[in-house]
Amino acid sequence: MKTRVQWTLVALAAVPLVSAAADESKLSCLKDFTYSQDFLHRHPKAGAVCREVVMKDGQKWARFDARVVGLKDNQVTVNFIDGANQPVETLTFTAPADARVLVNGQEMTYRALGKGDPLSFWVPESRAGFYAAPGAAKLTEIKVARIEQ
Repeated sequence: MKTRVQWTLVALAAVPLVSAAADESKLSCLKDFTYSQDFLHRHPKAGAVCREVVMKDGQKWARFDARVVGLKDNQVTVNFIDGANQPVETLTFTAPADARVLVNGQEMTYRALGKGDPLSFWVPESRAGFYAAPGAAKLTEIKVARIEQ
């Protein structure tokens, strides 16, 4: 019985340490990610729109969420949204015909998107560009066709 009490106390004492370690591994959009001057010039509210930062293959990637607001041919117009789901910036992307995205866990082409569909875009710290997933630098960059402020 005494051993069980000791192990319980050890386990309870370790909980704050585990919580602190988990918090340390979480990267901040504002403190742990460096936006290039060019990216900030084009997207000055990036810090407010960033949702998370992850490490992939030794590189930091920031995630930005958006909602589809328009579709025309191979162009998709999205509103980037902040933490309160308020639109902050509107961009139009030109996507290759074979480009695929995940919407609610389902893979589809850009042409199959509908208004209101949620999208996430990933930006590597090392260069200013939008990609469908972290680590996707080997894949085709999604080209910005138009920025509306």
